[in-house]
Formats: sequence, C-alpha cells, structure tokens
Amino acid sequence: MNQRDSNTSPKNGHLFTVEILIEDQTNGLAMEKLLHLLNVDAIKDYQILKGIQLGQLIELNTKQGSPASLHTNKKAGAPTPTSTGRTNPTEAAKHIVEQLESFKTNNTLIRLTVIKAQGIKLNLPCRILNFDASSQNVTVYHVDEKKVYLFKLNEIDDYVATN
Repeated sequence: MNQRDSNTSPKNGHLFTVEILIEDQTNGLAMEKLLHLLNVDAIKDYQILKGIQLGQLIELNTKQGSPASLHTNKKAGAPTPTSTGRTNPTEAAKHIVEQLESFKTNNTLIRLTVIKAQGIKLNLPCRILNFDASSQNVTVYHVDEKKVYLFKLNEIDDYVATN
C-alpha cells in the first residue's frame, strides 16, 4: 500500500500572491465575479488588498457638480481629465460613510440601487436607519413596502438623494 495516499498524508497550506484582471460593467460586478471564483472549498482563506473602488464615481461627481447633486454616473466609467484616475479607497469609503451618516441624521429620502447575488438588481426608495462600520452593514427602511432591509456596503451600486 502506498504510504503517500492523499487521504492519509497531511495537507500543507501554500500562500500565493496574484493580481487578477476581471472585466465587467462596474467594479462591484467584477468584485462579485471574483468573490464567486474565490469562494470554493480549495481556497481556505483570501485577503483582497486593493482594487475595491467604493465611492470613486461619487467623489468625481460631487467635485464636478453641486453638493446637492449626489447622483453617480455609472456610464462615465473613465476618470475626468483633471482626475488622476486613482482615489485612496479608504478616503472614498470614508466619504460614502459620511454621506450615509448625513442621510441618516437628516432622514433624507434616497433611491438606492443594490446588486445582490447572481446580478439581481434592486432599486428602492428608502431612508437610512443605521450604518455599522464594523460589519459594513447598512440598514434601510423601504418607504413603499414599509419594510426594513439590511445590505452590505459593497452591495450598494448607486444612490441618489432626493430634494
């Protein structure tokens, strides 16, 4: 009998550093594809160090328009000529969190576009009830359905503040 049978020999973990390019319409959709690829039994753990572009389009749009114009233009895609095309992800995420907290404080009605698993896109008029920074969860109240929903921050694709 072979002593090196895969069922009896101990398995060793091996760490690889890779860069992966995934093309899709938005950073969120590409991230979703990546997460589906990484969430298999053979991969025990992973850490995404860069590539998350939360809030870049929001930040670009607020610099170009007035503060009341918070709609992100997903079709723009390319950075403006005045922009370097690179935004510090922590600054962009911080900006989004500040806006969400402002919406919560002011009880602002917003239209939220969320992309759930398998590309399911939800578009709902809501008010922000809570944002938990530690879990990255956003709790919203859907004003039409009169229901409370919980979303991860990375599921939020777009939001528009109404006046």
